Amino acid sequence: MNFYELVRREFGFSKRLDYLSALLLNMRIEEDLEYRLVSLIEGKRVAVVGAGPSLVNVREFNEDVIIAADGATNYLVKLGIIPDIIVSDLDGISVFPDSLYVVHAHGDNILTHWKINYMKDLVGTVQVSPFGRLKLYGGFTDGDRALILAKNFGAKSIKMYAMDFDSELIGRYSKPYYLSDVPMNSFKRRKLMIAKEIVHDISRKDL
Repeated sequence: MNFYELVRREFGFSKRLDYLSALLLNMRIEEDLEYRLVSLIEGKRVAVVGAGPSLVNVREFNEDVIIAADGATNYLVKLGIIPDIIVSDLDGISVFPDSLYVVHAHGDNILTHWKINYMKDLVGTVQVSPFGRLKLYGGFTDGDRALILAKNFGAKSIKMYAMDFDSELIGRYSKPYYLSDVPMNSFKRRKLMIAKEIVHDISRKDL
């Protein structure tokens, strides 16, 4: 049983809906832009920016490339910072700068595919067997998928911001309808623990 089969069993996600979301995403992609991930990341110092509560303390970056995880984009744009790459499963982002988007298809985000209308440059990822122009890079949450991108495409170094896996709060920028940080719930905690394990596994491989 692969990782995503285990995740579907753990959380009750639907493989059929995962495929449906993937099919709809693939229909949106006109060109394979994976080469741009290589040109943006390879040999660069990369900042991976999560949407945890500590995000509001972040004001500037010294890295060459910024990869934002979904709703973190909303905060960065407020600061006048445009991420080079945005990794999103479409539930947190509500502004759409001129960035390269890496959009993940899963069964729970079919109703938010309309956001893709505002994304000019797009790479699609899935958690089923890839087909068409879709990619399977791995990862579970937007934050750890962003880290995997940086690692897989040859970043010189990676620094993580606002990846607050052990916080008792969910960051206000995680969802566009949050007005402030909210208390952690058991569902989110379980997701963050999986993401934390993924990040630790990657970190042990000499980032």
